[in-house]
Order: sequence, then structure tokens, then C-alpha cells
Amino acid sequence: MEEVTPHVYSLDVKIDWFPQPFPPNVHLIMDGGEGALIDAGFPDDESFNTRMEWLRSVPDLKLKYIVITHHHFDHSSGAAKLRDATGAKIVMHKDEEPLLKRSATEEIPSDVDVPKQDAGKELPEGVKEWIERTAQWRKEAAEAGADELVSDNDTLSIGGLTLRMVHSPGHTAGHISPFLEQGGVLFAGDNVLGMGTTVVPPPPHGDMFDYIASLKKMQALNADVMCCGHGPVVREPNRKLQELIDHRHEREEQILALVGEGRDTVKSLVKAIYPELDKRILGMATSQVLSHLSKLEREGRAKTDGEGAEMRVSV
Repeated sequence: MEEVTPHVYSLDVKIDWFPQPFPPNVHLIMDGGEGALIDAGFPDDESFNTRMEWLRSVPDLKLKYIVITHHHFDHSSGAAKLRDATGAKIVMHKDEEPLLKRSATEEIPSDVDVPKQDAGKELPEGVKEWIERTAQWRKEAAEAGADELVSDNDTLSIGGLTLRMVHSPGHTAGHISPFLEQGGVLFAGDNVLGMGTTVVPPPPHGDMFDYIASLKKMQALNADVMCCGHGPVVREPNRKLQELIDHRHEREEQILALVGEGRDTVKSLVKAIYPELDKRILGMATSQVLSHLSKLEREGRAKTDGEGAEMRVSV
């Protein structure tokens, strides 16, 4: 375990098969013989067994809660297995649990891009296993559900510590960023990545307007440390949050300027904003432009007509 603060530890697991540079983080809060996990990671044997070894290595630790920041399977699918082994309660925001249940059968955007099986095409080695594995994990996460549903400003006690639930929608509708009041530790989930920027899907799966409001709400906490859903710990939280807010505002101005120059479709905007884009993440880039346009339209700064990449845009 890597110590973040005297009460917070990162339960890092090296996952060779994970398709992105930074696997999902799982953090442990503990005090007075009680503990809580922030997110649950994957349920594969390697991840689960390693984390259980760490938990068992702490003398007389009673795990009370497994707090899920959002429903995406790379953060939630290990929860049921951890609950069965420890007796801890799974905690989620009341707006997020319905999304968790739906994600087992619906194509709801997730943090991890899962390839699709095209008829008549042979998949590369390992991809078929990845597709099958993620489908099973989504099902396991959905079947587990939550034992306790929370709302904004609800609190959980871990020993003498207070963990306050901060509803921070944007990445998903019921995303929470729990705040440990003793020590000022903010668990940002996937609203903030330790490196890079997160994906904010367009409505109904995400909301850029809500996302920027959530970043400002997180700033108001004046946290000392920020633990992210992926990537390293952030030691200057408000500076990082401001960088993300500024980045999104700059992107909006770029979109408006490009539309004014005649780039009046989502497809042409994506091509101009991401000129050297890897085709494998074209869908993700398109969703970001759509999400920004949804916010701009909500604010009365742009108008759209149509759907997807062929949507037409006017200022």
C-alpha cells in the first residue's frame, strides 16, 4: 500500500492487460480499526487477491464501506466480490444506481473503450476475451447493486473520520467526489484524472454544463490533496481544477471561432480540433464536441440541427 496521507492509502495493482496507461485507482481510508474503500476496481483474480492481501495485512481492520464514485465497470465491477469477502456495504449516489443496473444490458458510454464484434471480421488476439470479460463484469456490477444510497452532503463515519458525499455530476449523472474532512482529501473519481483530461459524454449520459459547475464546486472545498480515478495523486487540487475549467472554456471559444469560419458540422469541427486523431478514438472525440455544443446551446450561444457527426451548427 502507498500512503497518501496518514489516513489514506492507494491500493495499486499493476494490470498488464488494461488497455490504457493508468488502471482505475482504489483508495483505502482507515482510522480506529474501521475502513472504507473508494471505488472497487476490477473483479479479476489478480486485482482482487492483491487488494485482499493488503486489507488482511492491516491488524483488526473492519471494512465498513465500499464507496463507488460512478457506475462505470472499471470502478464498480469488483464491489460485489469485495463485499462478499469483507461484509462491507456498497454505497452509491441515488442517481447513479439506476445507471449501474442499466449498464448490464444497454450501450451506456464507459471510461474504457470496448471494441465491438463486426460480422465477418476476425478480432485480434485477446480482443474477444476482453469483450466477453467486460460484458460479464458489467453484469456482475449491475447484479450487486448498492446497499446504501446517498445524496449530496450525506456523511459516513470511519473511526473518528468524516467522509462527506459531494454530488459532482458531469462525467455521469450521479457521480460523487467524496471529501475526507480530516486532512482535506478529495476523491475526484473520474471528474479529474491525475494526467490528461476526462471524457464528458453529451446528454443524457453526461453533461458539460454540469461538469464545469462540479469542478467549481470541488474547488470551493479547498482540498489539500486530490486522489483521482486514474493516474497519480494531485498535490495542488485547486490549480489542477482551474486548469481543467480553463481548458474547457478555451475549447468552447475554439468551437465558436471554427463555426464562424464555416466549419459548421460536427464532423468538420472534430477534424479541425483533432487533426492527427487516431481513428480508434474518433468516437470519443466526437462525443466531446457534442457535449460542448450541448452546453453552448443550453447557454444560447449556438444552435444545432441534426444528430451525431452530421449535426449542423450555427452561432
